[in-house]
Amino acid sequence: MASEARKASYHGNPFLGIFASTNNMHTLFPEDASDKFVEKACAALGTTAIRCNISGTNLDGIYCVMNSRGMVLPKFDGGAAKMLAEETGLEVLVSADKWNAHRNNVAVNDKGGVISEIIEDKERKAMEDCLGVELVPMRIAKYSAVGALCVANNKGFLAHYAASEDEMGQLEGIFKVGGAKGSANTGTGFVAVCMLANDKGYVVGESTTAYEMGRVEGALGFLG
Repeated sequence: MASEARKASYHGNPFLGIFASTNNMHTLFPEDASDKFVEKACAALGTTAIRCNISGTNLDGIYCVMNSRGMVLPKFDGGAAKMLAEETGLEVLVSADKWNAHRNNVAVNDKGGVISEIIEDKERKAMEDCLGVELVPMRIAKYSAVGALCVANNKGFLAHYAASEDEMGQLEGIFKVGGAKGSANTGTGFVAVCMLANDKGYVVGESTTAYEMGRVEGALGFLG
């Protein structure tokens, strides 16, 4: 697919990961997302679109984290949980943790995941049961918001450009795939807020450079 076909924006905002969330089957979009954005993202990801406003907001990407087994939503979810469980067939956990921007706090594939150190042990264990993987508390590049700093699929992962070699080794062991460091949207190391990715493809913010896209493709296993 041509590079431009993998670039998109949400009403001109290139930080796609704030507004949308995906796994290998479905992509969640705010109700006001443009048809162009929805169609481009789903074509790149090979997914079915679901429009919903989680907790009455357009921040689907911030509030939702999911893999092929489960989905975690915030405690003040306004009824989306039942609908999403029916639409996706996933186990859905409405987490009681006060730190409810779950995509900022968790990065996960179907083999493992990392979680912010600020999440309570009880909630971490509930998320592990829902997602079907171990979630390892850690920091990346000295930041606790590990979900914002890392994007993983079942073929690879992309982490913040300032991640240490020790952290990269830890991530390889946790996700059970190789990975690389990089950025998106012209230098943003918080890569998860800039893009959507699964095993079939990816879509990045329109400010992402060709060099950065090459790093994304290599890290997530889309080359060769």
